[in-house]
Amino acid sequence: MSRRKTPLSPQRPYVVLLVEDEPLIALTLVDLIEELGHTAIEAMTAGDALQIFRSRDDIDLLVTDIGLPDLAGDALAAECRSAMPMLPVIFATGHNAGAAPDGPLPAPPTLRLAKPFQIQELEAAINRVMANVVPN
Repeated sequence: MSRRKTPLSPQRPYVVLLVEDEPLIALTLVDLIEELGHTAIEAMTAGDALQIFRSRDDIDLLVTDIGLPDLAGDALAAECRSAMPMLPVIFATGHNAGAAPDGPLPAPPTLRLAKPFQIQELEAAINRVMANVVPN
């Protein structure tokens, strides 16, 4: 894979907490997130993700698998949202994932992204979920 000198996405870079328990998928997703110009912080378990989330104040977006070994991704998102209620979340999953619905996103912004996906689909999901975030 060739590295781009400039990110694909024109918006500001985000700090993305990525939670994926499959090492090869995690490695690929980190590469995709960074190729889009964002910073990826990787966790392999929900427990690790919660530790990271609680120790940082710069997380803009949570991208998580649903089927984590220690805690389901939706429960992880709920736990993170207890500290940051409007945290945007993308559930990257192969489990019962359909296309994201058209129209407004729920508040807090949440999308499901069906695996496998291409970089353009990830970029569109990030842009869409982050477009619904009110800047601080």
